[in-house]
Amino acid sequence: MWDCCCESVKKTNKNSGSGCILAHCMGLGKTLQVVTLLHTLLLCDKLDFSTALIVCPLNTVLNWLNEFEKWQYGFKDEESLEVTELATVKRPQERAAALQQWQEDGGIMIIGYEMYRNLTQGRNIKSKKLKETFQKTLVDPGPDFVICDEGHILKNEASAISKAMNSIKTRRRVVLTGTPLQNNLIEYHCMVNFIKENLLGSVKEFRNRFVNPIQNGQAADSTDQDVRIMKKRAHILYEMLNGCVQRRDYSALTKFLPPKHEYVVSVRVTPIQCTLYRHYLEHLTGAGNVVEGGRGRAGTKLFQDFQMLSRIWTHPWCLQLDYISKENKGYFDEDSMEEFIASETEESSLSMTSEDEKQKKKKKRGKARKKDSDSDSDALEVIKEWNTSSRGGDPSSRNRAEPEEEVRPASSPGTRSPDWHKEFVTEADSEILEHSGKMVLLFEILRMAEEVEDKILVFSQSLISLDLIEDFLELAGRAKEEEKPAPYKGEGKWFRNIDYYRLDGSTNALNRKKWAEEFNDTSNVRGRLFLISTRAGSLGINLIGANRVIIFDASWNPSYDIQSIFRVYRFGQLKTCYVYRFLAQGTMEEKIYDRQVAKQSLSFRVVDQQQIERHFTMNELTELYAFEPDLLDDPTGKKSKRTTPMLPKVPRLGGRWGYNLYWTGVGNIDVCNFCPRTMGYD
Repeated sequence: MWDCCCESVKKTNKNSGSGCILAHCMGLGKTLQVVTLLHTLLLCDKLDFSTALIVCPLNTVLNWLNEFEKWQYGFKDEESLEVTELATVKRPQERAAALQQWQEDGGIMIIGYEMYRNLTQGRNIKSKKLKETFQKTLVDPGPDFVICDEGHILKNEASAISKAMNSIKTRRRVVLTGTPLQNNLIEYHCMVNFIKENLLGSVKEFRNRFVNPIQNGQAADSTDQDVRIMKKRAHILYEMLNGCVQRRDYSALTKFLPPKHEYVVSVRVTPIQCTLYRHYLEHLTGAGNVVEGGRGRAGTKLFQDFQMLSRIWTHPWCLQLDYISKENKGYFDEDSMEEFIASETEESSLSMTSEDEKQKKKKKRGKARKKDSDSDSDALEVIKEWNTSSRGGDPSSRNRAEPEEEVRPASSPGTRSPDWHKEFVTEADSEILEHSGKMVLLFEILRMAEEVEDKILVFSQSLISLDLIEDFLELAGRAKEEEKPAPYKGEGKWFRNIDYYRLDGSTNALNRKKWAEEFNDTSNVRGRLFLISTRAGSLGINLIGANRVIIFDASWNPSYDIQSIFRVYRFGQLKTCYVYRFLAQGTMEEKIYDRQVAKQSLSFRVVDQQQIERHFTMNELTELYAFEPDLLDDPTGKKSKRTTPMLPKVPRLGGRWGYNLYWTGVGNIDVCNFCPRTMGYD
């Protein structure tokens, strides 16, 4: 960071400096390095630096403040930096006063990305004087140093946040990220261009020189010449960035941490799930003939279909929960459609205001939010999520109607009814755990973990999935009281914020911090499960109290899953870590996971200078719709192409897979394929 941004004391006074990307794996201490750098630079008499701005996701603002307080503890006033954060400052006038004081006195200012965008673009600010203050302190001339935490947020040059950050005049920019390359090289170009403008040329030049040759050589059916060109261009790109991108991967952690074992569990779908899945493919999409080899209309409604199919492979009752949620939001009323599309930004959904204040803000922002939202920056690569209120906020808000992130259908087939699933799903199915192999396996792992006193994190992209898990936990408690068969076979009870916690986009920063501390407390033996929304909880939270992670569903963007794992696998972890990835066998979810592995291979070639075996051909989107379930009692069904290796010898939870679960008994190879597959980073 010193070499790229300053180089020497003499040169700092002669030029405006440059930037760099600190692409260290999660848990390697990027925060401490920045604290040390800024403390050294801002307090050095020979350097003319006085102010530094840290821009980060809102949920990490308090973490940054705590880190500075921790590492400066015991310092004299003249030996420590003044650190201010704006997350808890609500009025524009107070924010302007805090920024002016910071610019005059020097020190550190911590601000969220959304707030930075809103202040610099004058959003909802009528006072000309306030706008000038925000421009002067944050943009021109701005601070002496800029730190962008989780800098991969800047991967989309067209996003409002990226445009706002690029407008800052400060050239000494440091980007922190554990996952520098997520979906594609164009996103990588955007992030590099932020710290060193024009280093890689224009987007068009970069695409012709690097993107196309590297992609052409990635597929298993690429020619030898394509592969040679791909390796050469990847090497050239790596060398070009070597001076400004410092990569330290997961291997740097292994010598200091306990072992980590990662397993991919291919879970069979149940008969009712199979029936629903086939019915949807054959009657409600254009993919019915895709299964037979035709093209159909697979690409036109991919994300809408993915959402619906994901409900099916999670649990059939999720279809009804989804229907109730949409119905109560007026989703099926034409007059209310525009209001439904409006989405809340991360800044407001994670703010420290009360639930009532958040609801008022949501009504005021309306549909204009959708146009400016940066939460959809993954475009067609990642399922769009709509940030709305959910159970993760006030524990008393237990309404079924609470919506979750959704993809609005572009159009609906003429034959489709919103409640088509009611032909197959009844109220009684809501309490049948065995309708979902994933749920059965999850609750069995919870039981085993309780026996060995291990804590578990469960990550899911779907708030409805988290709702259903909570419902089954509550059902387990009621069943024991009523002396009925319970979905949970363990001895422990499940009370919210005592035995388990839930974190999603509606959870405010104060509760995130409080619950994380309670969960990590070794004396807290009851708090043993954390349900987490992947998008809301995969960044900026330390949960080393757990040593087992369940990735309940596959993400289109592999970085989310990787970041989720490193909530537990980081410095401070004392126990062996286990990661279980649940995949619905034969479904679109398995194919999405394969795309994840391909994306990770691209990342390792360019960022880590590794050559990964080319696993996949260039398939069309229609292949995502192919459904090949490996049903237990269907002798004519197609069997999984993946072989089941020897079962892992993991104490208790690995060596005891012999428990015979009817649909997901990983000890019974004929029932469930337990596949330890290795992602590129493991």
